[in-house]
Amino acid sequence: MQVIISPAKQMRVERDAFEPRGIPPFPMQTERLYRELRRIERIEGAEGLRALWRVNDRLLAQNIELLDRFAPIHGEHELADPVIAALVSPAIFSYVGIQYQSLAPEVLDDTALDWLQDHLWVISGFYGCVRPFDAIQPYRLEMGARLSVDGARDLYGFWGDAIARRIEDSDEATLDETTGSPATGASAEKPSDAGACVVNLASVEYAKAVLAHLSMSTQVVTCIFGEELRAGKPVQRATASKIARGSMVRWMAERGCQDASELAAFDVGYRFAPELSSPDTLVFMR
Repeated sequence: MQVIISPAKQMRVERDAFEPRGIPPFPMQTERLYRELRRIERIEGAEGLRALWRVNDRLLAQNIELLDRFAPIHGEHELADPVIAALVSPAIFSYVGIQYQSLAPEVLDDTALDWLQDHLWVISGFYGCVRPFDAIQPYRLEMGARLSVDGARDLYGFWGDAIARRIEDSDEATLDETTGSPATGASAEKPSDAGACVVNLASVEYAKAVLAHLSMSTQVVTCIFGEELRAGKPVQRATASKIARGSMVRWMAERGCQDASELAAFDVGYRFAPELSSPDTLVFMR
């Protein structure tokens, strides 16, 4: 079981966090996007980046500074370079937003953090997808940005099915290659012929980059958090949903969840509503 969530626009380099455990899986694609952003800056100037990022003067200046500081990383060995090490921090501590405040990774124990590393992916317009302890640098590039690169009309086209394939592959790799025993966080109870499962806790903008490309054999379970019913349907509110998604990820990590069937027990501020749910959509009401 793999869980997908959205990133946050606000980021930081968290120097007091744990050490990164690796780098994101698509360094060459990230460098290509970085070079395209620098090309826009060089040819169109700050106004070209403003149009792409859709930001005010203050945020424009901040994000140009981030772009100027960015250093492409091609291999894990580069993390030993003190200059590079000062630029990065683990993804789960780098994103700042209400979803991540609710997730609160800084209060989780080592077992729960290992669960996050094995089961959680942050979907990113710039990095594609990142594990919680992948080393990342602050950036600004939303998945829905109108950026045409290498013949692709937008970032959905640029990433294609690469993100989905990487997530599905990670769900299949449940055994340690050297010992043959379940990998950290993997369920010993998982049947060898069980298909992949993706729990969708991402916004529509980011889920679109993954769900449309998953194999037919992959089970997708989307969680919805409703505040009230209107015409018999749950009404979602953006801020409340972000808080609930972070709470659910933390709840899953603390319990070491291994199967989507366990999610019905989630009860942090919401309760499962079976009468509103289906096998691929779990509805939780406040």
